[in-house]
Amino acid sequence: MKSQERNYIADIERYFLGLAGKGLMLSARDYSFIRELGERSVSKEMVIKAIAYGFEQKRQRGAQEPRGLFNIRHEIEDYLRTHSVERESKQATPRNAAFTRSSIIEQVLKRLDGIIVEEKREDIRGKYEELRRRVGETDGAGSANIYKQFDLLWRDFMGGVFSGLSAERQKQITDAALSRIPAKAKLYDEDARRKTLNAFRDEIVCETLGINNVFTMK
Repeated sequence: MKSQERNYIADIERYFLGLAGKGLMLSARDYSFIRELGERSVSKEMVIKAIAYGFEQKRQRGAQEPRGLFNIRHEIEDYLRTHSVERESKQATPRNAAFTRSSIIEQVLKRLDGIIVEEKREDIRGKYEELRRRVGETDGAGSANIYKQFDLLWRDFMGGVFSGLSAERQKQITDAALSRIPAKAKLYDEDARRKTLNAFRDEIVCETLGINNVFTMK
């Protein structure tokens, strides 16, 4: 097993067990599910957010908390279908790949146009307008993975929205994001911990400000 795969599995395992509590161990079926997610190129941070979502869904329904990762596989898959910006695009032949790319970008630009017209907050509207400009520029970026480009653009956008908030609001959101990371997450390397914290932070910003990810909206 490669070092990268071991780290991927270990960090997801620690996060799940940090939520589930002491005295539990993952089963062979749990490990198989983690490997499957890795083979599908689902990022570690996205899996962690999906696990948090799975636990929250169980609590809201008053169901017993999961004793294994496989017990919340449906909730994890639901979260990934709704939120992942790294979903695989349909295979395109070389002849129509450029057309497919342009069509995807055009759809995002139309969503942004609608949001910009309706957005009443000037500061947020300005950030959407800048995002629209940057999305338009991706059309000339050649064959680079469009979904990875979208992911970078969205993270930059969310970082800008967050930095535009008051210091007090930033602290409240950061504290809320930290509360979603179990104590055992301190075992992560700093880069993984930072990415996970930022992912939760962005999610909370979207929830509190009513922002939708323009790259995953239907």
